[in-house]
Amino acid sequence: MSLFERFSSDMGLHVMEVPATARATLRTSQVNSSGPHTLRALQLQGGIGFAGAERIVRETVDTSYAETEVALDLTRVHSIDDVARRMLLEVMRRLTPDGHEVYLVDPDSVMPAPDPGEGGRVTVVNSLDEAVAAQEGLPRGGSRP
Repeated sequence: MSLFERFSSDMGLHVMEVPATARATLRTSQVNSSGPHTLRALQLQGGIGFAGAERIVRETVDTSYAETEVALDLTRVHSIDDVARRMLLEVMRRLTPDGHEVYLVDPDSVMPAPDPGEGGRVTVVNSLDEAVAAQEGLPRGGSRP
């Protein structure tokens, strides 16, 4: 019983506490650049809990991205609970060995000190433009020399 109480507490899954209906956590999934270094941006939004993070995990597991770079954009995210944070870090960790360069767009430090763990690598940037500039080898800010 204590195990189920812990699941309920950690994941916000109490049967009597149904979360309010909200827009989807995954706002868009689009390609933001072209050429040899294409960038797939997963734009997230709102407050992310277990259910929202599970949707993002399904999106990344069920999709084989042709793009070499993948960005998780937290610009429109106002909070991430602990379980969702761990799930998103695992997504980043799994994308790295699959051959993707992973960017975390986090201008408001919603996910401070992101460490995806052994085998994972993530570059934190303040905007999608910075991610595009970084993957094209341009100076931060995205302006061409």
